[in-house]
Amino acid sequence: IQSGHFPGAINMPYTTFLDSSGKHHNTEALTKLFKDAGVDLGKPIWASCGSGVTACHVLLAADRLGRTDLYLYDGAWVEWFKRAPKELIISEGQEKKA
Repeated sequence: IQSGHFPGAINMPYTTFLDSSGKHHNTEALTKLFKDAGVDLGKPIWASCGSGVTACHVLLAADRLGRTDLYLYDGAWVEWFKRAPKELIISEGQEKKA
């Protein structure tokens, strides 16, 4: 599986939501993180990651901001890479191989 991302994805590693003690930032800081990343908090948010686990930090942060239209693609990048047509695979590596 090559590294890459979904069309239209915004990269927000789960560690950006955590302070130096490993706890989630306060809601003011979380709002700023989403806005600085270009996330429209007025639209539904879906999250994914490499295996479907760390994306939950994104959704937890959005939930703490009162969002309810949150979705987890638990198939993650692994499933997407295997199933999506190659034109929907955005990767800096070689082209997708069947």
